[in-house]
Formats: sequence, C-alpha cells, structure tokens
Amino acid sequence: MEVEIEGQSDPGGYAPLILPATLRILGPGELPEPLPMNPARFFSGTDDCQRVEVRGVVQGFLPSEYGVTLIMDANPGHFSAQLSRAVARDPAALVDAEVKLCGVGATVFNTRGEVTGTRVMTSIQRDLVVEKPPPAPDAVPMVTLDRLLPFRAEPIGPHRVRVEGTVTYCFPGKFFYLQEGVSAVRVETTSPILLYPGDRVEAAGFVEMSRLIGTLSDATVRKTGVAALPEPVVISPEEIFVINDVAVKAGQVALPHDYDGHLIRCRARLLALQSESDGDVYRALVLERANTLGKGTLIFRALFDDAKMKSLETLRPGSELEITGLVQLDYAPKDLTSRISRTVPVRLELILRSAADVVVLSQPSWWTAGHLTAVLAAVLLALGAVMVWSLQLKRQVRRKTKLLAREMHARRDASIEFQATLRERTRLATNLHDTLLQTISGLGFQIEACEAEVIAPRGEDPPPGHLKVARRMVDHAAAELRNSVWALRSLPLNGVELPEALGAIARRLGAGHPTTIEVRSDGDLSRVPDFIAGNLLLFVQEALHNSLKHGHPGSVMVEIAAQESPDRISLTVRDDGSGFTPGAQAGVVQGHFGLQGMRERIERLDGTLKIQSAPRKGTTLHAEVPLRNYDDEIAEPPVAGMQTPA
Repeated sequence: MEVEIEGQSDPGGYAPLILPATLRILGPGELPEPLPMNPARFFSGTDDCQRVEVRGVVQGFLPSEYGVTLIMDANPGHFSAQLSRAVARDPAALVDAEVKLCGVGATVFNTRGEVTGTRVMTSIQRDLVVEKPPPAPDAVPMVTLDRLLPFRAEPIGPHRVRVEGTVTYCFPGKFFYLQEGVSAVRVETTSPILLYPGDRVEAAGFVEMSRLIGTLSDATVRKTGVAALPEPVVISPEEIFVINDVAVKAGQVALPHDYDGHLIRCRARLLALQSESDGDVYRALVLERANTLGKGTLIFRALFDDAKMKSLETLRPGSELEITGLVQLDYAPKDLTSRISRTVPVRLELILRSAADVVVLSQPSWWTAGHLTAVLAAVLLALGAVMVWSLQLKRQVRRKTKLLAREMHARRDASIEFQATLRERTRLATNLHDTLLQTISGLGFQIEACEAEVIAPRGEDPPPGHLKVARRMVDHAAAELRNSVWALRSLPLNGVELPEALGAIARRLGAGHPTTIEVRSDGDLSRVPDFIAGNLLLFVQEALHNSLKHGHPGSVMVEIAAQESPDRISLTVRDDGSGFTPGAQAGVVQGHFGLQGMRERIERLDGTLKIQSAPRKGTTLHAEVPLRNYDDEIAEPPVAGMQTPA
C-alpha cells in the first residue's frame, strides 16, 4: 500500500525518522525487492528500515508480545527475527531448520544510540521460506563432551550437535550438567522432562560460548538409562586455578581438564551466609581457604537452593566445613597483548546438590568479636538497668518511709486520743459519781426524811402529792446519771471477750425498752487489739443509743465477724425502726454528732463505714476495719479501777 506522509524529520534514537502531520493513502502498490544480506551493512545497522533478505539456522524461539521471536545464526552472526503469529504457527518445528526470511531490518540500540544487535520483522507469511528442514534426531551428529568446539579442518556449521553422558546435577526447566569420563558440559533446556543424578541421557543442542566455555543451549533431551555417579574429586579450588594457569602459560589445554562441571570435595571456613538471592534461584555460603599454593586466602561461594536446603541457614560463621559440590567456572580473557592469548577462569563457585553436601568439621568458638560486643552491651545495659532500679528503689523506700511514718503518727495520735478519751471519761464519771450523783442521792434521802416527818404527826394520812412527784423526779435523774456514769466507764475489756462486752452493752442499753437486742459473733475475736475493740464498743454504744432513741425499733441485730483473708473485722448494726433518708438527717449544724462521730471513729482505724436506710425500712450500719497490732507503749492499758459490768 502506497502512502503519502507530510511531517517533520527527527533524529530519533538511532536513525532519522518522520513525525507525521498528515497521512494519505494513494492505493495499492508493490513491495520493493529485498536487498541481499551484506553482513557488514546488516550487523552494523546500516540496513535499518530497509527491506532485506537473510538466511540462517533457527536455533531457538521465544514468545513475544506480537507473536514469536526466532533466534537465528547467519553463520556467522546472530540476530533475531520477529514474526507475527500468522507467520510462525509452529515455531518448534523450525528449530535447526535453514530458512530464508524477507523483512524489514531493525536495530537494537542502547540509550547512547549505539548498536547492540539487529533483527528482522515481518508479518507476511510468504516471506518465510524453509529451505532445509531440521534433521531427524538420529541424524544430528554425535560428538564427545570434550569436542564441542575444537579445531576442525571443516566447520560443522551452526546446526545442533548431540552428546551423551551421565547427569550429575539438574535444575528442572533451566539446566543440568552431564559428565562422561573426565569431560563435563552444561546443558541448558526448557524441556519439562524430570532428570535425576545418575540418569544417562542424550542431549541435542546448539553450541554457544556466552560463558566463554562450551555450553549446549536450547537442547532436546532423551533418557537412555541409568549409571553410577562419578566420585567427587578431592581437590582444592586453588589447585584448579593453578592447573588452568599452567595450561595458559604452556599454550596447551588444562590437564587432565579444567574441572568445570565436575564434582569436587574440599575443606573451607564459613565466612557468612549471603542473604540476597542470585537470580531468585540461589543463596550462597561465602567460604574462605588459605591459599596453600601461594600467598593470602581464596574466597569463593557455594550456591544452594534455598527452598530445598533450609537447614544450611543454621550454619554459624567460623565453622570448618567439608564441601562437596559441582564446579562452575567464570572465564575472562587474559593477556591480550601476548603472542598466545587465552581465556582463563577468574571465579569459581560450587553448586550444592543437597544439605548432605555440607559436613561440619568443627564449630567456631562462641567468643567471637560480635558475641563479645553483644555480651558487653548486655552487661552495660544490665548495669544501667540496675542503677536505674536502685534509684527507683531508693525513691520508693523514701516514699514508703514517709507513708509509714505518717501512718505511725496517725496511729499514735489515734491511740493517744483514745487513751486520753478514756482517762477523761473516767475522770468525768468519777466526778459525776462523787459530786452530782451523791448530791442527787442526798436529795433523795432528804425527801424520804421529809416524807417520814410528814407522815408521823398525821398517822395514816398519805403524804402530800408534790413530794411524790419530787421523789420520782429525783429517782429518774439518779437513774439517768447512773446510766451516764456506766457508759463513761464501761469501755475497756479488762480480760473480757469482745462479744461478751457487746452483750453487756446491749443488755444495759436495752433495759427498760421493749426492743429486742441480739448479738451474734463469728470467727476468732480473741486477737482483736484492745485499742480497736474499745473503739468498736464506742461505735456500737452510739449506734444502739441512736437506734433506741430515734428509730424506736422492734428488734436490733448486732453482728461482728473476723475475716481471715483479708485480715479484717466487720461489724454490722441492723434495726427495723423508722429509718431516715441518708443526707437529710439532722447533723453537726443542728447539734447532732452521732453519725459524724461514728464515721470519724471508723476512719481513724483506717476502716470504712456504709450507711443504708430509708423511711419505715430500718437502718443498717456496716463497718470494716483492718486488724493491726498497735505499739504497746502507745496503746497503754486502761486506767486501774475501770471495769466492764456484767
């Protein structure tokens, strides 16, 4: 198809091109005659965008975005051919065939615009002509492994050659190694056939020298049997380098061979485990050997399949190992200025077949520089932690000491207050008994005397009524005063058990009231200190007094219990009286100190007080205090002469 293009010229990445502004189709036309292939023009890129005719042997193929890419050998000279799917329907049938191809030449170039390769592109089916089909498998010439590319009087050309040998190592779908006698070769194939070490196979492929050592590529494989694996050769890597170096200097081949592709066994020290993968296939052990044939050391790698040999990751650097592996040499040109130039091995690697190829001869000393640094760091960290902990502990001790001192002062103050209260109550009771009570009693005696004098002159006539009233008033005042004196002097236990003291208070306060007061106890109450017991007696006395005076209950229950865990004592006073609304009762402002005094008394014992009440539903006072041993010198015994009435 002829077209007319108008646009601007552009230097392009390699050759000039046109940036079109308009394009007009003129009509059908004829293709220009292809230029015969001129290797000098074609491989230098001069035929870029020209229609050319090339001949070559197909040595392989790759799928591409637009179809298939054939790998071609023009004998000599390699290039690629990009064909549409319509042109190359069965590319596998073209491998090892001699073909003629017409198409447009194209250049592969780098970012500097320099030629790196050439190719031919076509989408016309008739442009591909098979001039000589591939030979039958049996017709492929058989060569020995050591005769892939030797000197020949006549070249064998770019076609396949066939070899035979025993598989020593296989990476499925990638490559395998064959060995026959003292010769070995690497065979690259995409064949899905499963091979195992010891299999005898025939492989037909193209000889290529990208590794600067003969390798078979794009090989087809056929199993022929099974054979014994060759024994590993005990030889050191430095000896392999020396053998090749001697051969170069003598202008001869390495004797007995260069050891590439051979199984060897040697000893080395592990330096490190290489973390990065090699082409997402291998990991590596980095090994070191003392160069026994020269100065310094030799460092090389042992490659292994990370997915199959996870146990090798546990090896410790510094271990002495015995390694069995397949030699893989990398070559490079040497001394290009000399009369005889050679390529020599510059790097050696071993390919491990399994974890059994690595034997640990000795483990490294644990005291390595790294471990020593880690231990010192840990010791310094621990020392720092101990110092910080010590400072924190000192702060905690100071804080606890202050809290303990404050608590001891509080206990001392509470104990002193309690003893002072007892002494003051005793003094007050004694004064009331010796003064006011004696005076009232004397008044009673005087009233009795008056009654006697009045009755004597009148015979049987009764005494005047006001004397009886006065008598009753005096008796009532004396009874009330005796009750007050008893209440002031009844707190210390003096050897009486706490439940008995509570019972005495209940009987005394309940006398003359229709209310039933019951006292219940539970647990061992013999270990309650007198200081705590005295305060609890005052608490119960105030609670019963308030209940009888304000609640008018039918019954009151006093329950006291000792708890082992935690070490506390609980006291409950419960009545069924009139009750009240908590918060709405008369308090300190109105001159009523009962509830406030009970709460403060329990808090001084480091306890808690809960009050539950409601109108016509009774009142419950529940107190809990911890059992503590108070200093005997602070909590002095009660004043002599004070007794607890029965």
